[in-house]
Amino acid sequence: MSQQPLRLFLIVASAVAVGVGVGQFLRPTTAQPSASPAGRGGSRATRQAMPAGSRGTASPSAGAAVESHCAEGCRESFDEFSAPPISAWRPDAPGTGSPFDDDGSLFHQRNPAFKPPEGYRLSVPFGPHDAFTLASYSRSLKNPQDLLQAVADPSDPSNRVLRISSPDHTDGTILRSSRALGERYEVCARVGHIDTGTGDGLNGYDGGERSDPWLAGDATMENGLYFSAVYRSPPAPGNNLPAPPERIFFVDSDNNVEGWTNIFDAGTQRFFPSGWHPIIMGTVDGRAPATPEEGPALSTFAAGGWNPPGQLLAFDAYQDNTWYTVCVKRVENTVTMRVSGTFRYGGQTTYEGTLHNAGHLAHFHGPHYWLLGDPHINYYEGSFLVDDLTLKVER
Repeated sequence: MSQQPLRLFLIVASAVAVGVGVGQFLRPTTAQPSASPAGRGGSRATRQAMPAGSRGTASPSAGAAVESHCAEGCRESFDEFSAPPISAWRPDAPGTGSPFDDDGSLFHQRNPAFKPPEGYRLSVPFGPHDAFTLASYSRSLKNPQDLLQAVADPSDPSNRVLRISSPDHTDGTILRSSRALGERYEVCARVGHIDTGTGDGLNGYDGGERSDPWLAGDATMENGLYFSAVYRSPPAPGNNLPAPPERIFFVDSDNNVEGWTNIFDAGTQRFFPSGWHPIIMGTVDGRAPATPEEGPALSTFAAGGWNPPGQLLAFDAYQDNTWYTVCVKRVENTVTMRVSGTFRYGGQTTYEGTLHNAGHLAHFHGPHYWLLGDPHINYYEGSFLVDDLTLKVER
């Protein structure tokens, strides 16, 4: 989830409200032609699951192989995708040792009686040269097809796409790069037909969902997904607190009941508060003050440019039953994020945010791992579709 003004009801702490100022940020936006979807092809078979409770690790030698084989693009079109068997689930195992892990020291310090829920994980490499990994978490031994299933594309029934679902807000599924990416890479995917809330009513939930045991709050206040993100370590579904310290840059959406996002309307050239389908393009500014739970403040792209840290601004809103092509690209110290499609306020266009000197971003000079999906196991419920996943890595 974005670094929103979270009402973090920590287990033994009082509620913390992080305010966001709007400030002086109105600038005209520049519409660009919509990008065409990526071509189809590539290997589509799933592989054997990783060891018990595995959250995935990086292999330097395997990473070199991916750089060699994916220089021209490793593409997964999901035409022949099949979900792993139920036997792929493994009991959850301890994480990386971060204080924000599901059984992390932060939660034990705040509540000596803290105990994480029992859960199960699966982690399966897939795609050309096992360039990608799917990772899921659930508190029950669900049929993996309830979380991952190849289905007909609603926009083109002759096409097969991947549906990622979180039937319960305690489920989580992501697709990620199997290995650390180098200083030159590009990852693109089509993401769309999103059903993860509307920012009002039950917001896509059944009702009564809580963000326990990591946060004592109402989970239904927020619902969404990550269109694309880059983390500093191998990502895996978990509670939402590790996300801010791990992210480097991202495109995501939080349908929020309180309307704490400010969306730019290209027609009026103004921002307005709304929690309905906002899309946020953000970077983690390593120069900004940091908090233990949320890390450094975000800088977001909207109204045609980058805005000062601390202003949580959405560049537009996505529409129902619509596809979007999302790309993230790094060339040494230059980072570009690009989203194309038909938006609620900007119409059919491309939004592109580029940082020509991204060295100030938090964790930028360490490893980079890409992901999309639902990484939270105490928030987010619903489904969305993914297609045409492409990775290009250059030496």
